[in-house]
Amino acid sequence: MASLIPISFKKEIVDLLISTKEDKWLMLLKSTHAPAASQKYVSEVVAHEITDVGGVYPAGGVPVPNCTAQPDGNNYYLDAPDVSIGPGATLTYRYGILYTKTGGSGQATYKIRAQIDFDPITELDQQVTNGTTTIQWNAVGIIYVK
Repeated sequence: MASLIPISFKKEIVDLLISTKEDKWLMLLKSTHAPAASQKYVSEVVAHEITDVGGVYPAGGVPVPNCTAQPDGNNYYLDAPDVSIGPGATLTYRYGILYTKTGGSGQATYKIRAQIDFDPITELDQQVTNGTTTIQWNAVGIIYVK
């Protein structure tokens, strides 16, 4: 059985992520995190959040502003400007989650929108010592609707 999602509906899906006016946040996680499609709320992953020795990265992560819907041929994706953390940050991270606090009253209600593996090929941690780390989103964005 084959299925095909019309490009107009793909755009609606990505537009919905933007139009809900959800503030998006990025939380960085250690390599001890095991991503799973069943993880729905921040409370399920927060035990793996990193700690910044330099005190620059705040608990709960950093905002991801100005998300946009971008076309890619017959597909759409959610994109955002790159996110920088620093200067003065000392971090070791492997994963991230994009989540929203909108409508929630705590980590048990903050919804995960995407999980990101920052190095799926070599499976190495990302590190910065007393500097700045820049999260450069994939060329096809954060969430890709194909």
